[in-house]
Amino acid sequence: MSHGVLAVGVVVLLASGNVWHLPAYVDLRAGQDRPRSRRPAAAAVLTAWGSAALTLLLLLMPVAPVVAALPAVAGTTAVVSLTVQARLRRGQEQREEEARWSTLFPVRTGGPAGTTEDE
Repeated sequence: MSHGVLAVGVVVLLASGNVWHLPAYVDLRAGQDRPRSRRPAAAAVLTAWGSAALTLLLLLMPVAPVVAALPAVAGTTAVVSLTVQARLRRGQEQREEEARWSTLFPVRTGGPAGTTEDE
């Protein structure tokens, strides 16, 4: 497959990608207004689209396909790392939120649901 065909495919992919990379950019710009887990997730999205754009530029140049694949491999590695980091932070946030709610509404232990201790 020629570089031109691959480049056209990547251009179509990048053109449709504004649905993902624009909200991710907004999440990064919002900073402390968003949960901590959304920032690495947004960085992962922008890294993925950035590596796709760099791969597109290299596909348009007369370079070896191996050289054009390097940004894609590096970007994929970074995206996986950021995604794992975001999921770990999200799990931590969920545990913190559950702890907050459990102090407000403690879980009842005892008899079957719907019964009271007066009966």
